Amino acid sequence: MMKRWIQAIGSGQQGTTRDLSYEEAVEAAHEMARGESTDAQCAAFLMALCMKGEADEELRAFIDVFRSYCLNYHPFADSLNCAGPAGGRQFFSVTLPVSLLLASVGFSQVLHGGNSLPSSQGTAMQEILESFGVAMDLSPKAWETMLFHLHIGFLHTDQLCPPLGKLKQVREQIGLGTVINMIEKVMNPVQSMNMIIGVSQRKTMESLIPISMRSGLQNVYLVNGIEGSEDLPIYQNSTIRIVTPWGDEARVVEPQKFGFLSGPLQPLDKKDQLSMLRRIIGGENSEELKRERDHVIFNAGLRLTWFDKVGSYEEGFQLAESLLQRKEAQKVMQKWVDQSHRFTLQDYPHTDSSEKIG
Repeated sequence: MMKRWIQAIGSGQQGTTRDLSYEEAVEAAHEMARGESTDAQCAAFLMALCMKGEADEELRAFIDVFRSYCLNYHPFADSLNCAGPAGGRQFFSVTLPVSLLLASVGFSQVLHGGNSLPSSQGTAMQEILESFGVAMDLSPKAWETMLFHLHIGFLHTDQLCPPLGKLKQVREQIGLGTVINMIEKVMNPVQSMNMIIGVSQRKTMESLIPISMRSGLQNVYLVNGIEGSEDLPIYQNSTIRIVTPWGDEARVVEPQKFGFLSGPLQPLDKKDQLSMLRRIIGGENSEELKRERDHVIFNAGLRLTWFDKVGSYEEGFQLAESLLQRKEAQKVMQKWVDQSHRFTLQDYPHTDSSEKIG
């Protein structure tokens, strides 16, 4: 079983290593996904693969296999799919207010991710949303209905792909990034045609180019953002890769060209992240929040322009600032909280519906 794949990519009897073929990697991934290998074997395989370095065919095989185990959701082709860093965020979560702003103009946003690994000090997106009051335990039908009406939704990796949830303990014990982190990032639960993938290393970006070209997606933006996220900094230039079915293009994003000059974000614990998010989503325009607010306006403007919702970057930045001032992000968040609890009550009718929702 898994032992032969460990020997193949690790130090075998002859002390040699090799890459698995696509077909071999598919078989290994299925064994792992079906629970046919022990936690110790899974950990040994993932570590050996990490130390060797994942070949493109190995990475493609594992992504294809674990995608096949995902729950089936109704397609929302016009949506934008993005996933945050596997270890959670130690800095202000720019992508949440950005996604709320885009949802407010009818551009559906699909967020997903897992728990923060114990080795990380970051805060996972699910923790943030639950702190705002968003209920997570929804049926697929309820989740789809909310996405249709609110244009925003979040899926936890364990819910989206149960086999990945079963590997949670293994990943926590390893404490390092493995191929599973990449699988999490490229899940496409509602068959979105647009995706932003945050990566922490240029090598990972290069590996994802051929996979993105064959994925059927129309527009994939590979971003080496803050903490390996999809959020671009405004205190330095960034190189991104734009991938379509016909090829890829490298582009340098220069924030200063558009007048964005704020400094780097500072690390924040969960409490301070939540406080900052509430104030910015609520439309506060104080000098104290300028750095974080500018990051939101910049990234929202980029995405509005990249996915053809406005005609120019300048128009995108102006629209994002206007939406923030009008508290459109806060309105979407409040509806998200309210409707998530309403659907939870419908899914579990025995719950006392008169209970006040915080």
